[in-house]
Amino acid sequence: MVNIYELALAKTPGIGPRMAVELLNHIGSAEELFRLNRNDLQAIFKSKDKTIDSIINRSMFATCEKELNFVEKYNIRSYFFTDDSYPQRLKNIPDAPICLFVDGKGDLNKKHIVSIVGSRQATDYGRMMTDAIVRELKSFGDIAIISGLAYGIDSMAHRQSLSNNIPTFGVLGHGLDMIYPKDHYTLSQQMKEKGGLITEYFSHTPIIPYNFPQRNRIIAGLSDLVIVVEAAKTGGALITARLANDYNRDVLAVPGRCNDKYSEGCHFLIESNRANILSSPKSIAKLMMWDDVPQQISNTIETLRKDSPVTIDAKADNLKGRQKKIYSTLKEKGELDIDTLAIETNISVFELSALLLELELEDYVISKPGKVYKAL
Repeated sequence: MVNIYELALAKTPGIGPRMAVELLNHIGSAEELFRLNRNDLQAIFKSKDKTIDSIINRSMFATCEKELNFVEKYNIRSYFFTDDSYPQRLKNIPDAPICLFVDGKGDLNKKHIVSIVGSRQATDYGRMMTDAIVRELKSFGDIAIISGLAYGIDSMAHRQSLSNNIPTFGVLGHGLDMIYPKDHYTLSQQMKEKGGLITEYFSHTPIIPYNFPQRNRIIAGLSDLVIVVEAAKTGGALITARLANDYNRDVLAVPGRCNDKYSEGCHFLIESNRANILSSPKSIAKLMMWDDVPQQISNTIETLRKDSPVTIDAKADNLKGRQKKIYSTLKEKGELDIDTLAIETNISVFELSALLLELELEDYVISKPGKVYKAL
């Protein structure tokens, strides 16, 4: 568990991850930094008066004391980057977070860790490919799946991981006192049982767009492999892929049709040799050279593409009560937002949210941005 000096180092203005490494190599510990006098600090920081004043005045200590109370109250694991228990993969990147907070029971030193990232505006094709990839990753045994808990591919990867009993971690761009987007609160709580939520940000950190690209380095740094399922030419998924390249992590990209907007990023990664093409699960085995791959992979993605779909009536027969009513309504009416669905089914929005999550985890419905749902 981190101490107040380590938290204070992380909150000191003008000290980033790279400088923190240099400092501790020079002075030994975070506590020692706050024992230095002004002359010593000026010799280190030169004209960085704001940094020097913050250390002398210990202006961040009140905030750090509150954070210590927060992590203790909610049983959050906290790590300083020099700790032996700090995730080993993350230790190997040059800008690893000074402090890391994890809410959940999962192991961040699994034999295999794969990140699955992609567009928030995921298509049905993206969902199908995400589901197929996660099912195949289960064959590799001691594995965890990481993503960013965002709409689209991220949440699909998390949900499919839960369905396949694979630990999954969400890396947040804010503190652990909240969940963004709020729609993913229930999902986030389910993830904590075998996986968890990860952040470098203190509680009560406001939602700032800049923080989300920053958190992508944690996604890339924790992974052996980053898989980009769908991505436009710009966006977080391509940032994560670039960071993975910088950290000497492997990257795979799923190809799509030439004119698909949300495959342009994947095609760019492949064409520019920033990613290998993911043609089947065997691509993963060959690239990673994992020694525990089964002799026979259960299904290739191409096989899953060609599988005969379950008929609507047969699929609905597996459901009962309100779940069947929700599924049948979506099949009949098409895509509906949650408020309209509540009216159509005469089920409260509160109850509907829980039932829809259950249906989504069982692959009966898919959620889209704006709380819109579609039957599969």
